Amino acid sequence: MAISATLPGPWLTGWLVFRWSSRRKWVRWCAIAFEAVAVGSNLILSTIDGERGWRLIDLGTILPLAIVITLLTPSAARWFDR
Repeated sequence: MAISATLPGPWLTGWLVFRWSSRRKWVRWCAIAFEAVAVGSNLILSTIDGERGWRLIDLGTILPLAIVITLLTPSAARWFDR
């Protein structure tokens, strides 16, 4: 159930970042904040639902976390500084 709530986030973020006409720093930081909230909400919902265990980290957590890690790389910072 938690996957369906957070899964549209990465697609929406990717679409917004690539459709945005500027590469300003605040666009990058807003995308990072949005995905961090998606990761946090998925972990909180999993804890509340009592699904803690080996299945805690699923697609709803891995995909936004991968996007956050990718946006924090130096190459992404250079791309947004153009």
